[in-house]
This record gives sequence, C-alpha cells and structure tokens, in this order.
Amino acid sequence: MDIRWGYRLWQGVMRLRALVSPPDATDAQRLLSAEAWALFRGLSAGDRAHSLRVLNALRQRGVSSTELLQAALLHDVGKAEGRLTLVHRTFIVCLRRLKPGWLVRLANPQPDSWRYPFYVYLRHAELGAERCAQAGCSPAVVALVRHHEKPLDQISDAALRAGVALLAEADDRC
Repeated sequence: MDIRWGYRLWQGVMRLRALVSPPDATDAQRLLSAEAWALFRGLSAGDRAHSLRVLNALRQRGVSSTELLQAALLHDVGKAEGRLTLVHRTFIVCLRRLKPGWLVRLANPQPDSWRYPFYVYLRHAELGAERCAQAGCSPAVVALVRHHEKPLDQISDAALRAGVALLAEADDRC
C-alpha cells in the first residue's frame, strides 16, 4: 500500500481549512431529506468538506443519479460518533501502512474507551449504513454507504458494484 504523502498532507490541510472556512453546503441540503441532512450536519467540518468534494468529483464525471450523489454526501456518517481527531486519522494512516494488524487490535467497541475511534474507523461503513437506514434513506443509498470501502470483487450485484466503483474512485481522489 502506497501512502501518497503529498495527498495525505493535502487532505490534512483541507480538513483544517474547513474549520476556518466551511464550504457552502446549500446544494447538499437540496439533495437530502431533512433526516439525511441532520446526518450530514453531524459530520465534522472536515468530513463535510470531504463529502462535498466527493459530490463535486462525481458531478464532474457526469454522474446524475440522486442516490449516488446522496451516498457521496453520507458515505462517512458512520465516523460522526467516533471522535476521530486529526491525530487519530494520522495515526490510522500510518498504522494501515506499517502495521495493519495493530489497528484491528487497537479497536474497541466500548464508546468510553480511548480505543473507540479506531473501532469506528474500521466499522464506519456499516455504522453509517445503519444510520442512513434509520434516517429513511433509500435501500440503494444504504447499500452504497455500506459497501463503499469493500473490494469490488466482493460485490456480486453489477449495478451496486458500478456505483461503488464510482464512489470509491471519487472518495480516493478527494
């Protein structure tokens, strides 16, 4: 796994920039139901900015599917309860590259544990899908969120695999 240090530095700068100058989310609000909008607003400023960049990347590719665009905005909502700081995220990137098994061992599902953010990071797709389902999102949005980090060869449904491929590619670039 290649870390792409320049890209990771850019991500950190964009996350910090979102704290100072949050991007306009008017377009996101138009795309989402009130319940889904509440999920989006629950993301950290950095995650909201990232999700908006993913949305824009998909639109630049000509994507017009409302469900795929909604999934772009909501794909990281599982991270919202995890208290994932920039320090956690930096540590996670390094562990994934150097000692991936350690990240799994660090993860603890107890919300009061200092290790809980690592659990949330590892399970954020499933946690996010559950939150989207509870908010009344369509089954397609729930499935896209649930599978957005899954290897494509593990997704049997062709339409879902195509949507996940687009979402994952935009997510990786943003």
